[in-house]
Amino acid sequence: MNTLIKNTNTRKSIKGDISDYTVIDLETTDVNIYKCEIIEVSAVKVRNNEITDKFSSLVKPSGIISSLITSITGITNEMVEDAPDIHDILPQYLGFIGNDIILGHNVACFDRNIIKLYCERLGLPPFMNDTLDTLTYARKCTLDVPNRKLTTLTEYFGINHDNAHRALADCIANHYCYQKLKKFYAEK
Repeated sequence: MNTLIKNTNTRKSIKGDISDYTVIDLETTDVNIYKCEIIEVSAVKVRNNEITDKFSSLVKPSGIISSLITSITGITNEMVEDAPDIHDILPQYLGFIGNDIILGHNVACFDRNIIKLYCERLGLPPFMNDTLDTLTYARKCTLDVPNRKLTTLTEYFGINHDNAHRALADCIANHYCYQKLKKFYAEK
């Protein structure tokens, strides 16, 4: 069912400076949240601004991964052949995240909504974590960059971002980007 995802008062966007959160990222088979399948989930738990734990898993989709997605992510059909399916891995992933504020790049529009849809489809409790979206956050920072893509920001700040578009690498890079962005943030 293609229902429109709405913000509710029980889920809010966080602004400003936080020191305890979980960075999340998904890799998917499509950019359309209603058509995509998750092929990788990762999360990085942060306490007092330091990474304290990591979670990452490939996910076996029901369909095939296109050559376009493989060229972007490096994830092949062979790599996910023996990976757990979403029914098995999503509850573990959500357990790792817990009730933490989630932080991610474009997380409010993409990752959070995909997780919310999967929770509905699989009969899991609603995904209602508060969110800090570093894409929105970066747009409120005074930076001399051509765009606010994560790869642009990591390059600007000199942050190692090998394996861009792999979920765990993106989580780690996003954490370090957020730490750098804090001093440039100016709420408008």
